[in-house]
This record gives sequence, C-alpha cells and structure tokens, in this order.
Amino acid sequence: MGVISYSPLFNILMLCGSFGPLVASFSLTYMERGIDGIKRIWHKGWHCDKKSYLYISLLLIPGLTLLSLLLASLPLGYNLLELLRFRKYGYIFTDILVTFLIGGPFQEEFGWRGYALDYLQSKWNALESSIILGGIWSLWHFPLFFIIDSPQSNQSFISFTISIIAVSVLFTWLHNNTDGSVLVAMSFHASINVSYLVFLPKISITSNLIFTIFLDVTIICIVFSYGQKKLKRLNRKDEIVQNLKILKE
Repeated sequence: MGVISYSPLFNILMLCGSFGPLVASFSLTYMERGIDGIKRIWHKGWHCDKKSYLYISLLLIPGLTLLSLLLASLPLGYNLLELLRFRKYGYIFTDILVTFLIGGPFQEEFGWRGYALDYLQSKWNALESSIILGGIWSLWHFPLFFIIDSPQSNQSFISFTISIIAVSVLFTWLHNNTDGSVLVAMSFHASINVSYLVFLPKISITSNLIFTIFLDVTIICIVFSYGQKKLKRLNRKDEIVQNLKILKE
C-alpha cells in the first residue's frame, strides 16, 4: 500500500524521527525525576540480573520461527540444513548490531518499555497495559504503511496491529520478570526484527500459520501461568504481601 518513495533526505528524516520515543522518555524522566531518573533508566538499558530471561528474549522468536519453517517444509522433503542454506551467516551478526542500534530497539524501547509501560501499569493491570501499549506502538508504525518497500508496505494494518499487541504481552512478561530491564526489551525487539530479515525468504503461508499457533499458545500459557494482573512470577515475599492484601479486602 506504499505510496511514498525513499530518498536520501527522507531516509535521514525518518531515522531522526525514529528516535522520538527515546527522546520523549528521557525528557519526561528528567522532568519528573531529574538527573537521577536519567541515570536509572540508562542503567536499565544495559543491565539484566536474570540472564535466563535475556537468553529467552534472544532465542524465543528465532526458535519458534525456525521450528515453524521446519514443520512446514517436512512435506516438501527439505531438511534443516537446506532451510538454513539461503543466507551467509557472516552477515547475521552485522544485521543484529545494525538492527539493535538503528533498526528500532535502541530508538524505541527506552520509550515503550523504559517509560510508558511502567506508567500504564500504574493505572491498569499488566495484560491491559500490554494491549494499550501494543495499540500505541502499532499506530507509531502506521506511516510506514505508506512508504514503498518498507517492511509494512505489503502488510495489512489490522493483522500487523494484532501481532504487535500479541508480542507486547511477551514484552511485558519479560519486563516484569527482569525488574524492568530495557536491555531485555531491546534484545527481544532486535531478535524479532532480525528473524524477519533472516527468515523472510523461506516464510510461507503454512509456516506463518504454524508460527502464529505456536506464538498464541506460548502467550496463553504465560498469561495463565503468571497471571494477567502482573504477568510476573511472585517470590515468597511478594506472595505473603499479596495474601495479606487479599485478607484485608
């Protein structure tokens, strides 16, 4: 549906505009909490004490995508090595680095998960906040649907919005179980974008359907296991506090 062509000037302006969430988050944080708030949010961008969730953020989407491609290709007689033979691996690490820095994660996640998510969760529960933020995040990408050859130009905005809201639940789950680590959010964002870039040549309707089923089942299991209120596994201390609150009510 793209109608606007790329140009050098347009690319520069679009790159500058992509830093909007980053600038907004640091500006609002400074207004509310001063320089200490800036230091805190910056620290969250480069630290994660729970390494298991960092590994999940990096491997979940590529793993589900690869498994979906493998299952979809079985009737065609492909094996795993044939599936992976379409790309030179030396470029993948470059893709990850470039995507992380200027492909969305660094520009956006300090805004979405570093600032906005915590604000939303102060008013709504974790699942509701994920849905609201997913909607906002989708609208943020809306102009890209009018740009020729952008990743969104050949997609349906409705299906894109649904997928963005779905992965927003996973972002919130990762965020709440890592004490708000923006590093984990950026890593997850990068893994999604790079997976799309690397595996796109092999994606089919069948593999996309299988991936959607896997993703939906994963999200449903997380919501039921961790609870929609916080999407977080409570430690013993948190459980005691929560039980006391219930008794008081």
